[in-house]
Amino acid sequence: MCHDMGFWRKCRFCARWLRRTVLVIVVALIGVFIWCNQIGLPNFLKQPLVEKLRDRGIELEFSRLRLHLVRGLVAENVLVSDLKISGSPSLSFAEVQLQPDFYALLRAQLQIDGLVLRRGKLNLPLSPENTLSLENIQSELHCSTNDTVSLDNFKADFQGAKIALSGDIAHAPEIRSWEIFHGQKVSGHGEWRERLLEFSAALAKASSTNAPQLTLAVSGDARDPRSFIVKLAILWGKTHLQLDGGKNDMAQNYSWRARGAIEPEILRPFLTATNAVRALNHFTFGAPVVLDANISGDLIEPDSLNANGRIALTNLAVRGEAADNAVSDFSYTNRVLELFKPHLARGSETMDADQVTLDFNAKLIRFKNGFSTADPQSVARAIGPKTAKLMEPYHFLRPPGARVEGCVPLHDINGVRDVDDADISFEIVEGKPFSCLKLNAQNVTGTIHWLGETLILTNIAAQCYGGSGHGSAFFDFSIPGEGGEFQFNAAVSNINLHALAMDLSSSKNHLEGRLSGEITMTHDTTHDWQMMNGFGHAKLRDGLLWDIPVIGILSPILNMVAPGMGNSQATDAGGKFTIANGVIHSDSLEIDTTGARLQYDGTVDLKQNVHAHVTAQLLRNTPVIGQIISTIFWPVGKLFEYKVTGTLKNPKTEPVYVPRFLLMPLHPIRSIEELLPANEFFSNTNSAASN
Repeated sequence: MCHDMGFWRKCRFCARWLRRTVLVIVVALIGVFIWCNQIGLPNFLKQPLVEKLRDRGIELEFSRLRLHLVRGLVAENVLVSDLKISGSPSLSFAEVQLQPDFYALLRAQLQIDGLVLRRGKLNLPLSPENTLSLENIQSELHCSTNDTVSLDNFKADFQGAKIALSGDIAHAPEIRSWEIFHGQKVSGHGEWRERLLEFSAALAKASSTNAPQLTLAVSGDARDPRSFIVKLAILWGKTHLQLDGGKNDMAQNYSWRARGAIEPEILRPFLTATNAVRALNHFTFGAPVVLDANISGDLIEPDSLNANGRIALTNLAVRGEAADNAVSDFSYTNRVLELFKPHLARGSETMDADQVTLDFNAKLIRFKNGFSTADPQSVARAIGPKTAKLMEPYHFLRPPGARVEGCVPLHDINGVRDVDDADISFEIVEGKPFSCLKLNAQNVTGTIHWLGETLILTNIAAQCYGGSGHGSAFFDFSIPGEGGEFQFNAAVSNINLHALAMDLSSSKNHLEGRLSGEITMTHDTTHDWQMMNGFGHAKLRDGLLWDIPVIGILSPILNMVAPGMGNSQATDAGGKFTIANGVIHSDSLEIDTTGARLQYDGTVDLKQNVHAHVTAQLLRNTPVIGQIISTIFWPVGKLFEYKVTGTLKNPKTEPVYVPRFLLMPLHPIRSIEELLPANEFFSNTNSAASN
């Protein structure tokens, strides 16, 4: 019995001490935890952790390393050092959670499996006044075999943009050996900073209304910067763009594959060149541009850009001229853009070519085997207001089919000296109804060659007014001042005079006949239309011309001789003429009717002033004996010889050999008015009217 009591007494004693020991241990552990939580880990525990991180290529400086109840080991106010980048950037985190390898701890080995980064910030000074900042960095960093570092769930804010990043970097400690992290300036260091500053400012401006989302995936071996592969996804409004590629070296050269749709307007803040902004202003995009391209070059040198691929646009407009779609393969290198098999469509109108080249060095655009069924007026308005103004008088009622070959300036044209490099031909092969000033044609074909400061028109052919016409022209704009010199030749055949007169004059007319003829202008200038020079001939058959005032002046006189003679149809009319200093002269103009022949000899200038003689030969066209009768009655014919002055619309006549009073019976009222003094006549008339 005593033996049993002693045993239980010893047990109770041991239990009390065990309880006290456990309590002391618990209190000690709590104290250690409180100490590690509030004060931080002591140096003998902290230093091995720091060494392990350094072995992983991670150099951390922190205010304290404490033990958190939930998150474990947490370093606070962390500064990532050993980033000896030129310009002294700084990378800091509010907290860095250390994730130890618990399986290694069971083997009494201290290993860091990963880091959890919270509330980080990267500052990169670009100039004394400007610093680039990547803020609100959140990420997880995991370490595995081959010193591979995995970055997961990386998120950050950059100038309003949301950035997500992930990646795997093998042999991560080798990053510290890169030149850029040892203060060594790579080529273009200053330009690189300038480009980054411009990009940062543009991104901040663009993100003010619509924040972009950038997702970046990176993988590679740190021992070879050229091994890195980068995938970037951009989600920005209607823009969905995927870029896959890498860099030949981490500082400059890159190679990308870009696929997706991009809104051109998001590029506006990034365009620093005035010409680029001006060019973009000419375009309106109703839908994103679809792009599939390979892009390579130097980050620092924009002119080193090389690209090739395919581009497609829908619902676009150039200077307000809409198009349904446009598509082309392309290649860009050395500031030269080549479009292969481009196609543009607007309804049934199309524009195609084997190749279009935009040379930004020579400032030229070249067309190879182009073909268009587009409205020339719309194309002119799309090119620019000066071209549109030049084309205003010329209208195709339906778009013609035209071949295009050659080159034109790519820059604005402010004078004739700006077109020295122009050499382009337009061949209209599918003619359509055409209107120029007051003239109209059912069909026009021909070739227009723009060569430097000259414009050459050849093989111009037209179907118009029931007949046809053809011609050629040469314009030289190299002379000083506005306008230029020109020469041309035009011929018409079987033209309906009545239809022609209807277009040229708004008033009704009773002109009839079929007109043929030719005119050649030899050497003239647009500076002074009164100095025109040339020659030609004209012929009319089955004509009725008495509605033309300068011809109808003898109609009443002839009707007095024989009723209807002054209104009879002309069986034939024609003559040759010359033009000297803007004055048209003819001494062979003849109009043959069934009862008489009218012969004109004189001049008319471009202000329509007339100085001529007209003679009527009665019965000259009588079959068989007409010439005999005309010769016998030659003295009588002098009664019908008149001097014509005034203008084409208001001619004045005066008989050459007959006193005026003998003709009063033909025009009694007009003759009295001409004989009386004008002031006296009208004064008396007005007085009578007032009385």
